[in-house]
Amino acid sequence: MSLLWALRIGALLTPLVPARVGYWLCRIIGVAVFLGHHRARRHVLENLRHVCPQCSHRWRVWHAARVFITAVMNYYDLVRIRSVDRHRLRELIEVRGWTHVEEALSRGRGVIVISAHLGNFNVVAQYPAELGLETAIVVERVQPPQLFVSLCRLRSATGVRVLPSGPEAVPAILRLLRRNGILLVAGDRDVTGHSRPVRFFDAPAPLPIGPVALAQRTGATLLPAFTIRLTPRRSLVVVDPPLQLVHTGDPERDLVDNLQQVARCLERMIRTDPGQWAVLQPVWAVETRRTPLAEALGTIPAPDHLVSPPVETDGSTRTAPSPSDPPNTPRNRPFPK
Repeated sequence: MSLLWALRIGALLTPLVPARVGYWLCRIIGVAVFLGHHRARRHVLENLRHVCPQCSHRWRVWHAARVFITAVMNYYDLVRIRSVDRHRLRELIEVRGWTHVEEALSRGRGVIVISAHLGNFNVVAQYPAELGLETAIVVERVQPPQLFVSLCRLRSATGVRVLPSGPEAVPAILRLLRRNGILLVAGDRDVTGHSRPVRFFDAPAPLPIGPVALAQRTGATLLPAFTIRLTPRRSLVVVDPPLQLVHTGDPERDLVDNLQQVARCLERMIRTDPGQWAVLQPVWAVETRRTPLAEALGTIPAPDHLVSPPVETDGSTRTAPSPSDPPNTPRNRPFPK
C-alpha cells in the first residue's frame, strides 16, 4: 500500500519538480529502501551472487544498491511518462537493431519480444506503440488490486495494451499475434508457476515457459531485446537477431532446449549492467511444479507449418544457434574480480 501512496504523491509532485531534482531524490529513496528493506536486500544480493560468483561482496553490495535506485527511478519514470514526458519518448530512447523488428513484422505472424527486467523496462516497452504499432505488454498481477490498476494506467500511457500474466491472457495474445502485433514479455522471473528449470548463470532456475511455448505453437518470431539507462533520463535499446527455435516433434524437449536459448540471451543482457537488473525477488530459490503445457497456456492451435516439422535423420546432435552478443555499450565490460 505504501507504493500506491508513493505513486499518487509522485503524480501530484512530478509536474512541479524539475527532473534533475526528481532523479536526485530517487537516488536518496533508493539507498534508503536498500538499507531499510532487509529481505529485499538479501534477495538482490543472492541474485547478484549467481550473476557473478567470482565477484567480491563489496561489488555485490554496490550493485545491489544500484538495483534499488534503478527500481525507484523506473516508478518515477512511469509517472513522468504519463504527465510530463509522454510526447518526448522518441527523444529519450536510442535504438540499435530496429531492422530485426521490421524483418520480423514482415513475416506476418506476430512478434514476441522477450527481455529482462533491465533498465527502464516499463517505459521503453511503450516505444513500439508510440510508433503506431499494435503492442501489448504482459505484467505481473500485483496486490492490492488498486496498485495493479494504478500501474496498468501508467504503463498504458502511450497506447500499449496491458495484459495480466496467466492463461487468461492467452486469447487476447493470440488475437494480437494473428494481427501481426508485438507482444513484450519479461523472461527472467516466473510469476505464474508455469516454468521449467534451466541453467541460468551458475545454477538451474525456473524460467517462464509462456513466451517460448507461444512462439513454438503460433510461429511468431521470438526476438530478444533489452534496454539500459545511459543517463537518468536517456535509455539505449538493443534488439538482437531472432532466436532460431528447434522443432523436432517432441514438444517438451523442444520447449526446454528453446528455453535454454532464452536463458543464454538473458544472461548476456543482464551482464551488460547487473546494477540495472531491477528484480527484488528471489530468482533461483523458488519452488516450482511441472505444469503441462495445455494447463499453462490453454489450447493453442499450431499452424500448418509446425504440424510436421523436419527431424534430423543423420544422428547428429541438435545444436541451437544463438544470437550474436550485444554491441558494445558504455557498461558492457567484464566483471571485476
